Amino acid sequence: MIENRDEVKTALLVIPYEDVNDTALRMEELEALVDTMGLKTLSGITFRIREYSSATMLGSGQVEELKENILFHGCDCVVFDTSLSPRILRNLEVALDCCVIDREEVILQIFADRAKTREAKLQVALARAEYSLPRLRRRWEDLSQQRGGVKGSRGAGERQLELDRRALSERITVLKREIEEVKKIRTVQRASRSRGKTYSFALVGYTNAGKSSLLNLLTSSDILAEDRLFATLDPTTRTMKLKNRVEVTVTDTVGFVSNLPHHLISAFSSTLEEAKYADTLIIVLDMANPAAEQCYETTLEVLENLGAANSDRIVVFNKMDAVSSEIALSRLRVAVPDHIEISVRNRTGIGELTDAMWEKAVTGRSEKTFTLDPSDGKALSELYRSYTVLSTEYRDGMLEVRVLT
Repeated sequence: MIENRDEVKTALLVIPYEDVNDTALRMEELEALVDTMGLKTLSGITFRIREYSSATMLGSGQVEELKENILFHGCDCVVFDTSLSPRILRNLEVALDCCVIDREEVILQIFADRAKTREAKLQVALARAEYSLPRLRRRWEDLSQQRGGVKGSRGAGERQLELDRRALSERITVLKREIEEVKKIRTVQRASRSRGKTYSFALVGYTNAGKSSLLNLLTSSDILAEDRLFATLDPTTRTMKLKNRVEVTVTDTVGFVSNLPHHLISAFSSTLEEAKYADTLIIVLDMANPAAEQCYETTLEVLENLGAANSDRIVVFNKMDAVSSEIALSRLRVAVPDHIEISVRNRTGIGELTDAMWEKAVTGRSEKTFTLDPSDGKALSELYRSYTVLSTEYRDGMLEVRVLT
Protein backbone atom coordinates (compact mmCIF):
# COMPACT_ATOMS: atom_id res chain seq x y z
CA MET A 1 0.00 0.00 0.00
CA ILE A 2 1.33 3.46 -0.92
CA GLU A 3 1.20 5.92 1.95
CA ASN A 4 0.15 9.46 1.16
CA ARG A 5 2.60 11.53 3.23
CA ASP A 6 0.75 14.76 2.42
CA GLU A 7 -2.47 13.49 3.99
CA VAL A 8 -3.61 15.76 6.81
CA LYS A 9 -3.90 13.94 10.13
CA THR A 10 -7.01 14.46 12.21
CA ALA A 11 -7.26 15.11 15.94
CA LEU A 12 -9.73 14.95 18.80
CA LEU A 13 -9.08 17.66 21.41
CA VAL A 14 -9.37 16.94 25.13
CA ILE A 15 -9.62 19.61 27.84
CA PRO A 16 -9.22 18.25 31.39
CA TYR A 17 -10.47 20.90 33.81
CA GLU A 18 -11.16 21.77 37.42
CA ASP A 19 -12.76 25.14 36.68
CA VAL A 20 -15.40 24.94 33.94
CA ASN A 21 -15.32 28.70 33.32
CA ASP A 22 -12.10 28.63 31.29
CA THR A 23 -12.81 25.57 29.11
CA ALA A 24 -14.16 27.53 26.12
CA LEU A 25 -11.09 29.76 25.88
CA ARG A 26 -8.75 26.83 26.41
CA MET A 27 -10.48 24.89 23.64
CA GLU A 28 -10.21 27.84 21.26
CA GLU A 29 -6.49 28.27 21.98
CA LEU A 30 -5.75 24.54 21.67
CA GLU A 31 -7.58 24.42 18.34
CA ALA A 32 -5.43 27.32 17.11
CA LEU A 33 -2.27 25.54 18.28
CA VAL A 34 -3.28 22.27 16.62
CA ASP A 35 -4.14 24.10 13.39
CA THR A 36 -0.74 25.80 13.44
CA MET A 37 0.85 22.41 14.01
CA GLY A 38 -0.80 21.08 10.86
CA LEU A 39 -3.52 18.82 12.24
CA LYS A 40 -7.23 19.03 11.43
CA THR A 41 -9.54 19.22 14.44
CA LEU A 42 -12.55 16.91 14.21
CA SER A 43 -14.10 17.62 17.59
CA GLY A 44 -13.41 18.55 21.19
CA ILE A 45 -14.39 17.07 24.52
CA THR A 46 -14.01 18.25 28.12
CA PHE A 47 -13.54 16.16 31.27
CA ARG A 48 -13.81 17.39 34.84
CA ILE A 49 -11.01 15.96 36.97
CA ARG A 50 -12.70 15.05 40.24
CA GLU A 51 -10.07 12.52 41.38
CA TYR A 52 -6.70 12.47 39.62
CA SER A 53 -5.63 9.03 38.40
CA SER A 54 -1.87 8.46 38.53
CA ALA A 55 -2.20 5.88 35.74
CA THR A 56 -4.27 7.73 33.13
CA MET A 57 -5.18 11.06 34.76
CA LEU A 58 -8.81 10.43 33.72
CA GLY A 59 -11.20 8.12 35.50
CA SER A 60 -11.99 4.70 34.00
CA GLY A 61 -15.42 5.88 32.84
CA GLN A 62 -13.93 8.94 31.21
CA VAL A 63 -11.35 6.79 29.41
CA GLU A 64 -14.17 4.63 28.01
CA GLU A 65 -16.11 7.72 26.93
CA LEU A 66 -13.02 9.08 25.20
CA LYS A 67 -12.45 5.76 23.44
CA GLU A 68 -16.03 5.83 22.13
CA ASN A 69 -15.48 9.35 20.78
CA ILE A 70 -12.30 8.21 19.03
CA LEU A 71 -14.15 5.35 17.34
CA PHE A 72 -17.06 7.61 16.39
CA HIS A 73 -14.92 10.35 14.82
CA GLY A 74 -12.24 8.05 13.40
CA CYS A 75 -9.43 10.44 14.38
CA ASP A 76 -5.71 9.75 14.00
CA CYS A 77 -4.70 11.14 17.39
CA VAL A 78 -5.90 12.66 20.63
CA VAL A 79 -4.45 15.98 21.82
CA PHE A 80 -4.59 16.86 25.53
CA ASP A 81 -4.48 20.48 26.66
CA THR A 82 -2.03 19.69 29.46
CA SER A 83 1.40 18.17 29.95
CA LEU A 84 1.28 14.40 30.45
CA SER A 85 3.94 12.30 32.15
CA PRO A 86 5.61 9.54 30.07
CA ARG A 87 3.78 6.90 32.13
CA ILE A 88 0.35 8.46 31.59
CA LEU A 89 1.07 8.88 27.86
CA ARG A 90 1.96 5.21 27.48
CA ASN A 91 -1.02 4.02 29.52
CA LEU A 92 -3.45 6.21 27.57
CA GLU A 93 -2.12 4.99 24.23
CA VAL A 94 -2.60 1.38 25.36
CA ALA A 95 -6.09 2.05 26.76
CA LEU A 96 -7.28 4.11 23.79
CA ASP A 97 -5.40 2.22 21.07
CA CYS A 98 -4.62 5.62 19.56
CA CYS A 99 -1.77 8.12 19.39
CA VAL A 100 -1.82 10.58 22.30
CA ILE A 101 -0.14 14.00 22.14
CA ASP A 102 0.06 16.53 24.94
CA ARG A 103 0.14 20.33 24.82
CA GLU A 104 3.89 20.40 25.32
CA GLU A 105 4.50 18.26 22.25
CA VAL A 106 2.24 20.47 20.12
CA ILE A 107 4.20 23.59 21.06
CA LEU A 108 7.50 21.81 20.47
CA GLN A 109 6.45 20.80 16.97
CA ILE A 110 5.33 24.33 16.12
CA PHE A 111 8.64 25.68 17.36
CA ALA A 112 10.53 23.09 15.30
CA ASP A 113 8.60 23.97 12.14
CA ARG A 114 9.19 27.72 12.57
CA ALA A 115 12.80 27.84 13.76
CA LYS A 116 14.91 29.60 11.14
CA THR A 117 18.20 30.75 12.65
CA ARG A 118 20.91 28.51 14.08
CA GLU A 119 20.12 29.71 17.60
CA ALA A 120 16.41 28.90 17.39
CA LYS A 121 17.12 25.51 15.80
CA LEU A 122 19.55 24.63 18.58
CA GLN A 123 17.08 25.68 21.26
CA VAL A 124 14.26 23.66 19.69
CA ALA A 125 16.51 20.63 19.26
CA LEU A 126 17.49 20.76 22.94
CA ALA A 127 13.89 21.12 24.12
CA ARG A 128 12.74 18.24 21.92
CA ALA A 129 15.62 16.01 23.01
CA GLU A 130 14.90 16.64 26.70
CA TYR A 131 11.21 15.96 26.08
CA SER A 132 11.93 12.76 24.14
CA LEU A 133 14.45 11.18 26.51
CA PRO A 134 11.92 9.71 28.98
CA ARG A 135 9.47 8.94 26.15
CA LEU A 136 11.56 6.84 23.78
CA ARG A 137 9.32 3.80 24.12
CA ARG A 138 6.17 4.86 22.26
CA ARG A 139 3.63 2.77 20.34
CA TRP A 140 2.61 5.25 17.65
CA GLU A 141 5.44 6.16 15.29
CA ASP A 142 3.32 6.82 12.18
CA LEU A 143 2.84 10.37 13.49
CA SER A 144 6.59 10.83 14.01
CA GLN A 145 6.44 14.18 12.26
CA GLN A 146 4.47 15.36 15.28
CA ARG A 147 6.87 14.11 17.91
CA GLY A 148 10.48 14.57 18.99
CA GLY A 149 11.62 10.96 18.95
CA VAL A 150 14.98 9.87 17.61
CA LYS A 151 15.77 7.55 14.74
CA GLY A 152 16.02 3.96 15.91
CA SER A 153 13.66 4.15 18.90
CA ARG A 154 11.07 1.78 17.44
CA GLY A 155 10.93 -0.99 20.03
CA ALA A 156 13.91 -3.00 18.87
CA GLY A 157 14.54 -4.30 22.39
CA GLU A 158 16.07 -3.12 25.64
CA ARG A 159 19.59 -3.06 24.22
CA GLN A 160 18.58 -0.77 21.38
CA LEU A 161 16.57 1.37 23.80
CA GLU A 162 19.63 1.88 25.99
CA LEU A 163 21.71 2.79 22.94
CA ASP A 164 19.09 5.32 21.92
CA ARG A 165 19.05 6.82 25.41
CA ARG A 166 22.81 7.10 25.48
CA ALA A 167 22.93 8.71 22.03
CA LEU A 168 20.19 11.19 23.00
CA SER A 169 21.90 12.05 26.29
CA GLU A 170 25.14 12.74 24.44
CA ARG A 171 23.28 14.92 21.95
CA ILE A 172 21.73 16.93 24.80
CA THR A 173 25.23 17.58 26.18
CA VAL A 174 26.48 18.75 22.77
CA LEU A 175 23.45 20.98 22.20
CA LYS A 176 23.85 22.66 25.59
CA ARG A 177 27.49 23.39 24.79
CA GLU A 178 26.62 24.88 21.39
CA ILE A 179 23.84 27.01 22.91
CA GLU A 180 26.29 28.37 25.48
CA GLU A 181 28.53 29.50 22.62
CA VAL A 182 25.58 31.26 20.97
CA LYS A 183 24.73 32.92 24.29
CA LYS A 184 28.27 34.30 24.51
CA ILE A 185 27.92 35.84 21.05
CA ARG A 186 24.58 37.42 21.98
CA THR A 187 26.04 38.76 25.21
CA VAL A 188 28.86 40.43 23.25
CA GLN A 189 26.33 41.94 20.83
CA ARG A 190 24.21 43.21 23.72
CA ALA A 191 27.27 44.71 25.44
CA SER A 192 28.24 46.43 22.18
CA ARG A 193 24.81 48.08 21.95
CA SER A 194 25.08 49.10 25.61
CA ARG A 195 28.46 50.76 25.06
CA GLY A 196 26.91 52.74 22.25
CA LYS A 197 24.41 54.21 24.74
CA THR A 198 21.52 53.39 22.44
CA TYR A 199 18.24 53.17 24.32
CA SER A 200 16.55 49.80 23.78
CA PHE A 201 12.92 48.70 23.58
CA ALA A 202 11.62 45.12 23.42
CA LEU A 203 8.21 44.16 22.06
CA VAL A 204 6.67 41.48 24.26
CA GLY A 205 3.25 39.92 24.60
CA TYR A 206 1.03 37.03 23.70
CA THR A 207 1.68 35.20 20.48
CA ASN A 208 -0.11 36.69 17.46
CA ALA A 209 -0.66 40.06 19.18
CA GLY A 210 0.88 41.96 16.25
CA LYS A 211 4.41 42.57 17.57
CA SER A 212 6.18 41.81 14.28
CA SER A 213 3.76 43.99 12.32
CA LEU A 214 4.36 46.83 14.79
CA LEU A 215 8.13 46.45 14.44
CA ASN A 216 7.79 46.58 10.65
CA LEU A 217 5.72 49.76 10.88
CA LEU A 218 8.02 51.50 13.38
CA THR A 219 11.29 50.66 11.66
CA SER A 220 10.21 50.27 8.01
CA SER A 221 11.34 46.64 8.09
CA ASP A 222 9.97 43.59 6.33
CA ILE A 223 10.39 40.78 8.83
CA LEU A 224 7.92 37.88 8.71
CA ALA A 225 4.54 38.83 10.15
CA GLU A 226 1.82 36.17 9.86
CA ASP A 227 -1.63 35.82 11.40
CA ARG A 228 -0.54 32.57 13.05
CA LEU A 229 0.74 31.51 16.45
CA PHE A 230 4.52 31.72 17.00
CA ALA A 231 5.29 33.38 13.68
CA THR A 232 8.42 34.79 15.37
CA LEU A 233 10.87 32.61 17.30
CA ASP A 234 14.09 34.55 16.75
CA PRO A 235 14.68 37.97 18.30
CA THR A 236 15.02 40.61 15.60
CA THR A 237 16.53 43.99 16.47
CA ARG A 238 16.13 47.08 14.30
CA THR A 239 17.11 50.71 14.83
CA MET A 240 14.79 53.66 14.40
CA LYS A 241 15.00 57.43 14.85
CA LEU A 242 12.49 59.27 17.00
CA LYS A 243 12.03 63.03 16.99
CA ASN A 244 15.13 65.20 17.43
CA ARG A 245 17.12 62.38 15.80
CA VAL A 246 17.09 60.27 18.96
CA GLU A 247 18.13 56.78 17.86
CA VAL A 248 16.79 53.69 19.64
CA THR A 249 16.68 49.95 19.04
CA VAL A 250 13.47 47.91 18.94
CA THR A 251 13.55 44.11 19.37
CA ASP A 252 10.81 41.68 18.42
CA THR A 253 10.64 38.62 20.70
CA VAL A 254 8.99 35.21 20.72
CA GLY A 255 5.34 35.37 21.68
CA PHE A 256 4.08 34.07 25.01
CA VAL A 257 1.36 31.49 25.52
CA SER A 258 -0.47 30.20 28.57
CA ASN A 259 0.99 27.15 30.33
CA LEU A 260 4.27 27.43 28.43
CA PRO A 261 6.38 24.53 29.79
CA HIS A 262 9.13 25.71 32.12
CA HIS A 263 11.88 23.83 30.28
CA LEU A 264 10.82 25.60 27.08
CA ILE A 265 11.29 28.94 28.85
CA SER A 266 14.70 27.66 29.93
CA ALA A 267 15.60 26.47 26.42
CA PHE A 268 14.69 29.85 24.94
CA SER A 269 16.35 31.82 27.73
CA SER A 270 18.88 33.51 25.46
CA THR A 271 16.07 34.61 23.15
CA LEU A 272 13.83 35.81 25.95
CA GLU A 273 16.72 37.61 27.67
CA GLU A 274 16.30 40.34 25.08
CA ALA A 275 13.16 41.30 27.00
CA LYS A 276 14.94 41.09 30.34
CA TYR A 277 17.77 43.43 29.37
CA ALA A 278 15.79 46.01 27.39
CA ASP A 279 15.55 49.50 28.89
CA THR A 280 11.78 49.56 28.33
CA LEU A 281 9.31 46.82 27.43
CA ILE A 282 6.46 47.52 25.04
CA ILE A 283 3.71 45.09 26.04
CA VAL A 284 1.41 44.54 23.05
CA LEU A 285 -2.15 43.34 23.71
CA ASP A 286 -4.44 41.99 20.99
CA MET A 287 -7.82 43.61 21.57
CA ALA A 288 -9.33 41.45 18.81
CA ASN A 289 -8.78 38.49 21.13
CA PRO A 290 -11.77 37.98 23.47
CA ALA A 291 -9.31 36.61 26.06
CA ALA A 292 -7.20 39.78 26.09
CA GLU A 293 -7.36 40.01 29.89
CA GLN A 294 -6.02 36.49 30.34
CA CYS A 295 -3.33 37.16 27.71
CA TYR A 296 -2.18 40.19 29.69
CA GLU A 297 -2.02 38.10 32.88
CA THR A 298 -0.02 35.40 31.06
CA THR A 299 2.41 38.02 29.77
CA LEU A 300 2.99 39.35 33.29
CA GLU A 301 3.54 35.80 34.59
CA VAL A 302 6.15 35.01 31.93
CA LEU A 303 7.91 38.33 32.58
CA GLU A 304 8.02 37.48 36.27
CA ASN A 305 9.56 34.07 35.47
CA LEU A 306 12.20 35.87 33.39
CA GLY A 307 13.03 38.24 36.24
CA ALA A 308 11.59 41.20 34.34
CA ALA A 309 8.52 41.82 36.50
CA ASN A 310 9.72 45.27 37.55
CA SER A 311 11.02 46.39 34.16
CA ASP A 312 9.96 49.78 32.82
CA ARG A 313 7.11 49.35 30.36
CA ILE A 314 4.66 50.87 27.91
CA VAL A 315 1.38 48.98 27.50
CA VAL A 316 -0.15 49.10 24.02
CA PHE A 317 -3.67 48.03 23.09
CA ASN A 318 -3.34 46.90 19.46
CA LYS A 319 -6.05 46.06 16.88
CA MET A 320 -8.41 48.72 18.19
CA ASP A 321 -10.09 48.58 14.78
CA ALA A 322 -11.31 45.04 15.57
CA VAL A 323 -12.17 45.02 19.30
CA SER A 324 -13.97 41.77 20.10
CA SER A 325 -15.13 42.48 23.65
CA GLU A 326 -16.11 45.93 24.87
CA ILE A 327 -16.36 44.51 28.40
CA ALA A 328 -12.76 43.24 28.30
CA LEU A 329 -11.64 46.57 26.84
CA SER A 330 -13.37 48.51 29.63
CA ARG A 331 -11.82 46.31 32.30
CA LEU A 332 -8.34 46.65 30.84
CA ARG A 333 -8.73 50.41 30.57
CA VAL A 334 -9.38 50.45 34.31
CA ALA A 335 -6.63 47.93 35.14
CA VAL A 336 -4.04 49.66 32.94
CA PRO A 337 -4.94 53.37 32.91
CA ASP A 338 -1.57 54.41 31.44
CA HIS A 339 -1.85 52.67 28.09
CA ILE A 340 -1.78 53.64 24.42
CA GLU A 341 -4.44 52.50 21.95
CA ILE A 342 -3.27 51.81 18.40
CA SER A 343 -4.13 49.95 15.23
CA VAL A 344 -1.16 48.79 13.19
CA ARG A 345 -3.45 47.96 10.28
CA ASN A 346 -4.99 51.45 10.18
CA ARG A 347 -1.80 53.16 11.40
CA THR A 348 -3.63 55.00 14.17
CA GLY A 349 -2.12 55.91 17.52
CA ILE A 350 1.44 55.35 16.28
CA GLY A 351 2.41 58.99 16.83
CA GLU A 352 1.34 58.78 20.48
CA LEU A 353 3.41 55.61 20.87
CA THR A 354 6.56 57.10 19.35
CA ASP A 355 6.15 60.20 21.54
CA ALA A 356 6.00 57.94 24.60
CA MET A 357 9.10 56.09 23.38
CA TRP A 358 10.92 59.41 22.94
CA GLU A 359 10.01 60.44 26.48
CA LYS A 360 11.45 57.17 27.81
CA ALA A 361 14.60 57.47 25.71
CA VAL A 362 15.51 61.02 26.83
CA THR A 363 14.32 60.96 30.46
CA GLY A 364 17.26 61.20 32.81
CA ARG A 365 19.69 62.00 30.02
CA SER A 366 21.37 65.34 29.55
CA GLU A 367 22.60 67.21 26.50
CA LYS A 368 26.21 68.09 25.87
CA THR A 369 27.85 70.09 23.10
CA PHE A 370 31.27 69.25 21.67
CA THR A 371 33.25 71.73 19.56
CA LEU A 372 35.43 70.06 16.92
CA ASP A 373 37.72 71.04 14.10
CA PRO A 374 35.69 70.31 10.94
CA SER A 375 38.62 68.33 9.54
CA ASP A 376 38.74 65.99 12.56
CA GLY A 377 36.68 63.19 11.06
CA LYS A 378 37.96 60.63 13.56
CA ALA A 379 36.60 62.59 16.54
CA LEU A 380 33.26 63.12 14.80
CA SER A 381 32.99 59.40 14.05
CA GLU A 382 33.71 58.60 17.68
CA LEU A 383 30.88 60.89 18.80
CA TYR A 384 28.46 59.19 16.44
CA ARG A 385 29.60 55.80 17.70
CA SER A 386 29.37 56.62 21.41
CA TYR A 387 26.40 59.00 21.65
CA THR A 388 23.05 59.88 20.15
CA VAL A 389 23.86 62.91 17.99
CA LEU A 390 21.03 65.44 18.06
CA SER A 391 22.44 68.05 15.72
CA THR A 392 25.59 69.41 14.06
CA GLU A 393 26.12 73.10 13.32
CA TYR A 394 29.02 75.16 11.93
CA ARG A 395 29.81 78.21 14.06
CA ASP A 396 32.83 80.51 13.66
CA GLY A 397 34.72 77.98 11.60
CA MET A 398 34.20 75.15 14.10
CA LEU A 399 31.72 72.27 14.21
CA GLU A 400 29.39 72.15 17.21
CA VAL A 401 27.95 68.70 17.85
CA ARG A 402 25.02 68.39 20.28
CA VAL A 403 24.61 64.91 21.80
CA LEU A 404 22.63 63.05 24.45
CA THR A 405 24.77 61.69 27.28
